[in-house]
Amino acid sequence: MLYLLHGWPYDDAHWDNLGVNEAANVGIQAGVLPPVIIVMPRGSEGIYIGTSGGNYSFEGQLLNDLIPHVDATYRTQATREGRAIGGISRGGVWALEIGFLNAGLFSTVGAHSPALSVNLAPPPYDPFYLLDEPGVSMLRIYLDAGDTDWALEGTQALHDAMVEQGIAHQFTIHSGSHTNGLWEANMVEYLGFYTAEW
Repeated sequence: MLYLLHGWPYDDAHWDNLGVNEAANVGIQAGVLPPVIIVMPRGSEGIYIGTSGGNYSFEGQLLNDLIPHVDATYRTQATREGRAIGGISRGGVWALEIGFLNAGLFSTVGAHSPALSVNLAPPPYDPFYLLDEPGVSMLRIYLDAGDTDWALEGTQALHDAMVEQGIAHQFTIHSGSHTNGLWEANMVEYLGFYTAEW
């Protein structure tokens, strides 16, 4: 199960518009990707933008409502090894916060141009503070941003903090800015990372 969270001001069609379905189908048909169910939830704007974490936030909706529904409805591998979460920009911050706090539910976390410099969460939900959570070191983590991306500074800072704490992860700087073209151009790489151990 791959949960992909959209950027803002986009909606649940964001990843689809970037070609994630087509890239997944091509990879599966070519035998380079395993079969995968991709869930692209839509966050209601007030909750998605105006909350930072916990039960009364988008995190609560995802963990308490969506994941149980998906596992009850589809043939999923309902274990942490069978779940990955990733996001773009605002969705990247959500993916980090949710993944870091819930390493018992997810094995893999990806953040693509995470908007860490503008989505400033209080310490209990701030990815920089959450590096101290015991489960973070168990996660496979991918960070990336563009070389002219305004999100690069915050992404680089998180990378540096993870290096300082000895947390294994992949950090890549791609060519591009904070635009759909950046994420679309690297979709195959993203999917390869998320599904590498499936």
